[in-house]
Amino acid sequence: MEILHEDNRLVRFNGRLDANSSGHLDQVLTNMAADGGDIILDLSACPYLSSAGIRILLKTTRLLHSSGDELIITGVTTEVLHVLEVASLTTVLHLEKGVEEAIAVVAARREKSAGTSHGTLQDHHLLYHPVGDEPLTGTYAHAKEVLSYHEMGFAIGFGSFSASDESARDCADLFTTMGNCAVFFPAGNPLEADFRLISEPDTTGLLVNEILSFGLHPSGILKVPTPGRFPLGVLSRAVREVEQIGLSRQSVILAIVVDQDTTHPSVSLVLANNDAVVSLVNEAGMKQFGELLVDHATSPLTGITIRLAHLEPLTDGTRLHECLNRNLTYENILSLEPIQPDSFLQNPVAWLFHASRFEEDNTRRLAMEVKPGTEFESPNPFLARMLYNDSSKICIEPLHGGYTAKTYHVASYDHEGRRMRPTVMKVANRDLISRESERGKKYAQPYILNNCAMVMGSARFEETMAIRYNFVGIGGENSQLKWLTHYYLEKEIDFLGPLFDKIFLKILKPWYGQAVRKVLYPFQDHDPTLTFFPHIYQTARELFSISADDEYLQVPELDRPILNPYRFLKHEYPRKRNWGIDYYSGICHGDLNMQNILLDELMNVYLIDFSETRPRSVISDFARLEAIFLIDNAPLGDEADLQDYLQFIQRFYSIPRLDELPEIHYQGKHPEAVKKNASLAIKMRRYALGSTDNHPELLPYYMALLEWIMPIVCYTSLPLPQKRLAFLVSSLLTEKVKSAI
Repeated sequence: MEILHEDNRLVRFNGRLDANSSGHLDQVLTNMAADGGDIILDLSACPYLSSAGIRILLKTTRLLHSSGDELIITGVTTEVLHVLEVASLTTVLHLEKGVEEAIAVVAARREKSAGTSHGTLQDHHLLYHPVGDEPLTGTYAHAKEVLSYHEMGFAIGFGSFSASDESARDCADLFTTMGNCAVFFPAGNPLEADFRLISEPDTTGLLVNEILSFGLHPSGILKVPTPGRFPLGVLSRAVREVEQIGLSRQSVILAIVVDQDTTHPSVSLVLANNDAVVSLVNEAGMKQFGELLVDHATSPLTGITIRLAHLEPLTDGTRLHECLNRNLTYENILSLEPIQPDSFLQNPVAWLFHASRFEEDNTRRLAMEVKPGTEFESPNPFLARMLYNDSSKICIEPLHGGYTAKTYHVASYDHEGRRMRPTVMKVANRDLISRESERGKKYAQPYILNNCAMVMGSARFEETMAIRYNFVGIGGENSQLKWLTHYYLEKEIDFLGPLFDKIFLKILKPWYGQAVRKVLYPFQDHDPTLTFFPHIYQTARELFSISADDEYLQVPELDRPILNPYRFLKHEYPRKRNWGIDYYSGICHGDLNMQNILLDELMNVYLIDFSETRPRSVISDFARLEAIFLIDNAPLGDEADLQDYLQFIQRFYSIPRLDELPEIHYQGKHPEAVKKNASLAIKMRRYALGSTDNHPELLPYYMALLEWIMPIVCYTSLPLPQKRLAFLVSSLLTEKVKSAI
């Protein structure tokens, strides 16, 4: 070792740092730590670091921290860095690239230490030591929005724990945040104060009405050098009359005060009620803060005190976040109470946040341009900030949403203004988004990676969740993607036929071309009330006055009583939950419609939305599309069209086997439309037959059809004639199912 005790207190260590050599280094570093001051340890010539060496580094770091000093390690080799990374010590130890960088750090720390201020108030000596690198600029907000704990930092404001509690939203509580802890004092109701401790401050949010935020890092530490009892009133005066300790009187001051009383320790967050904060609140139009300051006009401080069971001892090197994380735990917090200005403290330590200026909070956040007319209400902006934290700006416009979700096309830009890969943000309830993320990774990416959306991140606020997934066609970022619906509406069967063959016989062959025989339970697997449509009975009654308890119905369209499909669904499906059949199972999309299949200008195919993807009856997706072709898109302009179409559809569903493909007999006014729809439906049956090794039984296919035809009555986007047709066709299919079981 080469040791320089002067100036830079530099130790250059050569060779392996292991059990054989660590003893000498330990003695040298311990002696240097006792002398006071920072130490630089140069390991550029150290090829190996053992557990014994790690213990010396941690021990020295703790010794120096106890006196406010630092061990700065430089020149770490690749091998030693790997050891530190595996041990998760790269954030615990202070690492610098080289000796010059370390010397600059030591010089900066000495310069900062030289800025320590002394003051005397009412015969009490005070010591203020600055710790911040830059002047602190605070932020304020006064509109209902969701903010993360990380975005708020150390703050005081008005809000509520839960956005779903309407009473809480209307009557916001006073709250404070400090690190991973938030404390709430109910406003205008008898509920007791409460607190929350969170583990992920970057992604956990709460609903805010008004807030003053002071960032994450304090400006300095205020101490009382002489041990003993100290009146909070003197400390509060020092905070308000900050020129006594060398600060500007124009600052807005927040303080985290630790009372080191051995029997009744506490941590308090206090806001100084000085002229600067009153002026800020009035200029920003913050009504609740204004009322609070009026109510506390005679009090120098506003805030809360957290009473603790015990306090981990503080040293000169204890950092604020370290102090809070150690002491603010569920088992250690005893009670919460408003600050008591006339109380006394034992050996207090106060971390001060003094902001000489404030700016509106949204000026620092991700810039969002939302297309006019787009609904993008709370908590969507919060979720967008969590998902697009790699961006400086995003442009949002709505896409065609699903039945239970909202989707947005998002163009994003990095922090230097470069356009990034366009993506989609999808927002829905937590269960659906979690399923989509999980099942996309499990069932889509391993099989159709090049033709599916990939989840790039997720974010959650309470029961609302969002994902960000790629939306770029295989042709690149400039691809113009179009839904399969576009080609279905614009093209004829000679174009659509080969396209559907490509999708289902090639791209999705890993799903449908590898069916496995097993026992399936169709009455359980295809029950629409267990997925999206639990309200189907009520909707059928409202639309057509159909009771789900009547077995047969008389309808004007058919000259006979028909079986009530909704009674069959309500009463027979539950009875046959455990009725199984030996059939073919394969990975199915689960909600395959033409809005979930996209194509770029090169006709590359791209699938999205995997929330319902899983192994099930392999013919399920084909039946889903047949329902779309024959029911959703049936050409029904008037009652005569419905009668003509019913004649066609009854013959279409008259065949007894899946391998007997139906003929197209239609005598109405829309022959071309019906021919295209029926031809595509027949294609679906051919795909189904191929996926099941030419298994001819129609029952599984009809059960899958009923899963999607019966609930068409619930589709808000379809006109009444389609819903009427769905009800009648459901009856025809139900009769066939009943006769087959």
